[in-house]
Amino acid sequence: MRPFPWGLREQRLREALVEIGARLYARGLISANDGNFSVRLDARRILITPRGRSKGWLRPEDMVVLDMGGRVLRMGRGRVGPSSEWPMHIEAYRQRPDIIAVLHAHPPYTVALTVAGVPFPSEVLPEVVMTVGSVPTARLAMPSSEDDALAIREWIRDRNAVLLPHHGVVTVGRTLEEAWIILERVEHAAKVYLLSRVLGEARLLPPEFLATLVTGG
Repeated sequence: MRPFPWGLREQRLREALVEIGARLYARGLISANDGNFSVRLDARRILITPRGRSKGWLRPEDMVVLDMGGRVLRMGRGRVGPSSEWPMHIEAYRQRPDIIAVLHAHPPYTVALTVAGVPFPSEVLPEVVMTVGSVPTARLAMPSSEDDALAIREWIRDRNAVLLPHHGVVTVGRTLEEAWIILERVEHAAKVYLLSRVLGEARLLPPEFLATLVTGG
């Protein structure tokens, strides 16, 4: 078997990004060619999805290698460059040396909350309280720009999920799977909350119950 031109570990990370793209697309968390996601290769480089391609139909060779300054070190298949939202990914990695992965998707229930101007209901589901915590909404910023990166800066330092008004959500994790789980939980909570408002009142968890969840006792 001919060795991979980029090494076995990088090949596995490329394949993992392909899988995440297929999951997001299949679950309706992205549509068309929306969304972008990345993983760290090492302290100096990241692997990120390409510009303008459906994330449900990616190949390992589509991924682009960037340095931490945003310089392209290796183009994707067909010499396609990185997602136009690469500055937001770089910013997340700069602020969070502990993370390995960054996901940006457009989950419809979560985006609907921001369009309606409704804060994220972090205190509706126990699993969200225990594993995600509060989810802030950044200020409105121009997509695919440095402004997008600046908008998440103050929040991503100590949060694992940040909503982008009228746009989507960014989640980060110590693994790609962790970032995926956080994103899926955020969208599930948004869906439950909006359905509860259709049925009647959306009630938050009682303060004493929340205190026990947070302290673990």
